[in-house]
Amino acid sequence: MRWSRPRVSWIAVVAVLAVVVALLLWEGLDRADKWASVAGGGAAVAGLVIAELRRRRPARRSGSGATFTGAPLTVPAGGGTALLRGRDQHVRRLRRAARRPDGRLYVLTGLGGVGKSCLAVSTCRWFERRHGERAWWITAEEGLTEGLVSVAEDLRLGRAHVTAIRAGSPRAVEQLWEALSRTRRRWLLVFDNVDDTQVAAGLVGSAVARCADRGLVLVTSRLAGTSRIGGRPLWDGAETVELGPLGGPDAAQVLLDLAPGGGDRPAAERLAADLGGLPLALHLAGSYLGSPFPIWRTFDDYRAALRELGVRTVLGPADESIGHRGNVALTWELSLSALDRQGLPQCRALLRVLAYFAPAVPVPEKVLQSEETLEARRLVQRGLEGLADHGLIDRLDATAPDGGRLLMLHPLVADVSRQGAAAAGDAVDLLVAAVAARRFDDNAEWRWFGLFAPHVEQLLKFSGTLGEEHLAKLVATVARVVAASTWRGHEAAAESLAGSALRHASGLGSDHAAMLALRNEWAWAVGRQGRWKRAHSELTEVCAARTRLLGAGHRDTLDTRHKLAWATGRLGDWEAARDLLEPVLVARSALLGADDPDTLHTRCCLAWAIGRCGREEEARQRYAEVIADRRRVLGADHVETLDARHSLAELFVLSSLFGAAERELRPLIADRLRVLGAEHPETLDTRPRYWLGVALLEQGRRREGRRVLRRLADDQTRHLGPGHAATTATLERLNT
Repeated sequence: MRWSRPRVSWIAVVAVLAVVVALLLWEGLDRADKWASVAGGGAAVAGLVIAELRRRRPARRSGSGATFTGAPLTVPAGGGTALLRGRDQHVRRLRRAARRPDGRLYVLTGLGGVGKSCLAVSTCRWFERRHGERAWWITAEEGLTEGLVSVAEDLRLGRAHVTAIRAGSPRAVEQLWEALSRTRRRWLLVFDNVDDTQVAAGLVGSAVARCADRGLVLVTSRLAGTSRIGGRPLWDGAETVELGPLGGPDAAQVLLDLAPGGGDRPAAERLAADLGGLPLALHLAGSYLGSPFPIWRTFDDYRAALRELGVRTVLGPADESIGHRGNVALTWELSLSALDRQGLPQCRALLRVLAYFAPAVPVPEKVLQSEETLEARRLVQRGLEGLADHGLIDRLDATAPDGGRLLMLHPLVADVSRQGAAAAGDAVDLLVAAVAARRFDDNAEWRWFGLFAPHVEQLLKFSGTLGEEHLAKLVATVARVVAASTWRGHEAAAESLAGSALRHASGLGSDHAAMLALRNEWAWAVGRQGRWKRAHSELTEVCAARTRLLGAGHRDTLDTRHKLAWATGRLGDWEAARDLLEPVLVARSALLGADDPDTLHTRCCLAWAIGRCGREEEARQRYAEVIADRRRVLGADHVETLDARHSLAELFVLSSLFGAAERELRPLIADRLRVLGAEHPETLDTRPRYWLGVALLEQGRRREGRRVLRRLADDQTRHLGPGHAATTATLERLNT
């Protein structure tokens, strides 16, 4: 890192001043004090220099320039400094552990709403400011596996490692801990809301503490420090930090911080006592009283309103089991009642619908604004603003792909607000509309599908409460999310999500239209992982069922026929694949039009099959036409346009047109890298650099060709693994 001239000058001035002061003090000191003065001056200079560098150094952006294929690692918005009142000892303890990792897992435990995540967020924010590094935040509701995938990607461990983590390999997770224990960068890793005993046991059993001598591993959980599993302590070997409700003075100060006009300290203390010192309840009450138009304006008024609802204290004397959830719910019932009186009755319905989305996971605000009329969208917008003003939802600093707002709901608020199948059905309808508005084969839309995925998984958990119509809609939507995951190169994750949905929705029957759509995408994900025989078998069954139920010319049947034809070719029979694709192209052209993306897809695949059948000149002409049409219809940077260009270049090599192949491949490689990134399977697995290396070798430029192939082999070994077919093919070519 180069220092600018002003920075060097600033440090030099401080150093000179420190030396001058030391010399002025030199006279009159004994020998020991003289050397202590010099040492102290040196330490002061060093401290000032380090402080200045920390102040000016920008925080490191995790995975700079990269897009994580797993879960986002962004630290959520916290509840503010007010909720940290009375937690000074815990704050210092965690900061000390982050500064000097001691090899132990730290676990924040306590009942829901006690402020575990808030304390973890505060620690992360301090860490990022102090060390200029980003903390990693993994939410259990979103899935620990996908969070670990993103950490592995940030550490640049390679695609083979990422795939192994997704496949559930214990060794791959252990290797991630080993990589964290070796990294030189400072790091902090949070696992939030690990409230499932099996998940917690799996995390501890994976030896995560192995890396805790290099960074702080922090877990938040409702599972107590005394919890046991299989006769052993659940948090065996961990440092557990039990959080309880806030004491009277601190709880009262939270209310005074959030609602300074609510009354005096004695009144705040009375309300805080009724709220049991529970930070979430204090936050809701204080946010309400500090909102622009509260109905109950003082602490005593709010307390009286609680009494009218039959609540004398939110928390009982011992634990979570006496129904404090219901009492906490009444604190936001007051907020919802106030919103009703302000003319915002939609807030109640919005909260109940949001409760069915994955808690503590960002929800794009646009998902909730699917209404057709401007007035309806404004009603939703005002409702969300009201919920945010009263502290019932968080509006995050991060944004959706279109720059829109992201929302998040506290898990306890979600748990208590989840009521009835009607709200669950409404949540399904909203998510169905949001997903249907996006094309899963468009790389410009893939970030949206990454946001949708945890919410369709969450809604699958409530499949038993959904009617058949809504369950079918949800399954069809899952199929689209699975398709997007496959297009993004996340075939293993796509297969896993599809398998989960097939189990949850088995009651629909295997030949239900939605189940056929899901089976269709499951088979494609399986084939894309190289298991084409299994994919061919499933696609054959789906094709027969769709033909019987929908007809051979239905759009969905044509999609399965296209996939089945390609699977046939990948099993080695390209003549049969060509014969299957030709009628699909005719039918798609008639039904959808020549410029429909599906029609263009079949034209591209047919060109490849024709080329593999020996009609190379015809295939090249077809590819040139498809590329021109895809550029016109989809755009030059669309993944399908890039795919067609690669297929044409590969065909040039197979036709011994090596100069033409090189001219096509060089700009294609740059475009793939720019659009998809270095680690996307379409950059590595389809190997445009492989064919460039071959083209250079065949032109007699052996040194240049071998250099291209060597660099490709290194990247493939790192990202795909040494045993991957693509890596093996590159190494074999190098050794010939």
